Amino acid sequence: MSDMSTSTISERSSVSQMASNLNKMVYQADQQVKFMHLQAEIECLLQELQNLNAQRLTADKQEELTVC
Repeated sequence: MSDMSTSTISERSSVSQMASNLNKMVYQADQQVKFMHLQAEIECLLQELQNLNAQRLTADKQEELTVC
């Protein structure tokens, strides 16, 4: 009977370890999705900032031409 309870404990430990690993993988996947969304949002904001900067430079040049 000692072998059976050792086997059962070992199986439970193995199942517990697999469940823990699966939980970590799901957590990591969730975090990776959130990271990718944040990365895309940063890229959009950077593009918007670059567009605004280009518009400002264009407006400044037009103002210089108008003043001269």
